[in-house]
Amino acid sequence: MDEIPIFIAILSFIVMCIGELLAYYSVSLKFKYEFEAISFGFIFGVATLILIPKSYSNMFVLYVILGMITVYLIEKYLAYCPLSKKYCVECDNLEEVKVKFIYPISFFIHTFIDGLIIAVSYISEIGLPLYLAILMHKLPAGFVLISPLKGVYKNPLYPGAVVSFGTVLGTIIGLMTLKDVSTKVLLAFSGGVFLGAFLMLAPHIYEHKEEKTFLYILLGYILVGIIALH
Repeated sequence: MDEIPIFIAILSFIVMCIGELLAYYSVSLKFKYEFEAISFGFIFGVATLILIPKSYSNMFVLYVILGMITVYLIEKYLAYCPLSKKYCVECDNLEEVKVKFIYPISFFIHTFIDGLIIAVSYISEIGLPLYLAILMHKLPAGFVLISPLKGVYKNPLYPGAVVSFGTVLGTIIGLMTLKDVSTKVLLAFSGGVFLGAFLMLAPHIYEHKEEKTFLYILLGYILVGIIALH
């Protein structure tokens, strides 16, 4: 039933909006970095324990690499983070035009890809692990999105909601366009995207929370292993 991925996408939208509200009202996320580390470990586990193994075929390595390259290109040429690459809440001397326009657009690309991944999860019948991987990072993502927008928008919640809706839009478009694509290709490419995202983002956690970071990442990885056994 297509209602399941749409429900997950809407839930992702709501969770991300909650993170945006917390940032807007300056409510601190006490365990933000720990939660992010667990979610990154979860993403790494989904990629290496579920997606890539299930995508095994003659050309699967090529599609895994393509997924990783896609993440790299997006991060290098399309993504703009006014908080540098450190995900800090405090930041000064921001380039207003970039923060106001380029930053939300780059973040929308991220949420749209999340939606495509939700569609892939449903089409390939992976289900729960991929849904959780998306949902787990939505709260801190909403917090990170709104923090710099507060300085350039009178009400940053409006552009924040539009960006968050990218997940719903990506899911709908994914369900409409990806059903005829080989499941093996979808899984391999998605595995590459998740693996690339982990390699690009996980090191930033160490810049803020070196203590026990590996343990939190490992915890997320173990959770995927437990889910994969069922």
